[in-house]
Amino acid sequence: MLSDSMISKLQNLTLLMRERASGGAGGARRSRQTGSSSEFSDYREYVPGDDLRRLDWHALARFDKPFLKLFMEEQESAVTVWLDTSASMADKWESAVSAAEAVGYLALGAGDRLQTVALREGTPLVSPWWNGRHSYPRLCSFLESCVPSGETDPVKGMRGVERIPRGMSILITDGYGGTEASLDYLRYRKQECCVIQVLSTFETEPDLNGDWKLRDAENGQETRITADRETLRLYQGALERFLNGTRGACRKREAAYMLLDGRKPFEEDFLKALAGSGMI
Repeated sequence: MLSDSMISKLQNLTLLMRERASGGAGGARRSRQTGSSSEFSDYREYVPGDDLRRLDWHALARFDKPFLKLFMEEQESAVTVWLDTSASMADKWESAVSAAEAVGYLALGAGDRLQTVALREGTPLVSPWWNGRHSYPRLCSFLESCVPSGETDPVKGMRGVERIPRGMSILITDGYGGTEASLDYLRYRKQECCVIQVLSTFETEPDLNGDWKLRDAENGQETRITADRETLRLYQGALERFLNGTRGACRKREAAYMLLDGRKPFEEDFLKALAGSGMI
């Protein structure tokens, strides 16, 4: 779970969506439907985490039970967090899970419906739909059940999820497999896309010297290298091209992008990267 200080910093932030909400009534976003925020729609029972300003005090006095007023323009959006659980994510797993918890908390705090999908080898692991900040511990429990292993085909995993309501999709990945294809598929499914790319300290600044045998975490393929100054210089150039390629793919598809660098403390890095990503 995120620290209390991190949750406190997230309290007043909201995920930014270009499209108006089109989900069920009860959220805090404006919908495409006609009507004004003063146009009454329905009631629903209060659950912990709901905005107390929306309580109907007359209904509380009459039925001795708290109810919320719902209005035509104020509806919830659907947010799906796609988490890459391939073996290459193992050394950055803590940061990836923390990122999923943070964006999930933002969605729940805005009254959006939240679903999390673990993209893994074989059938994806799909959470229930959650509403309200009181569901945050359930999100954390679901993420604790996910383990990075094997190889992942993200698009194949996404196709295994039958219901993807129009809304926002946030892909959390190291970007080593199918980011462009994933964004193309999600755009086809009418999703507003965001990518959170997570890299480890070893990937951004490898501490190597001399002869090494490196093994691919997913397919086991081995490569022998001599880590001298020139090799590391070439690696940094290749890394920058790789990151620029991911950024360019996101820009081309109008997807927000942020990079989490393993060399930096998560809470500090996440908030700065989030602020510069266009996601809030």
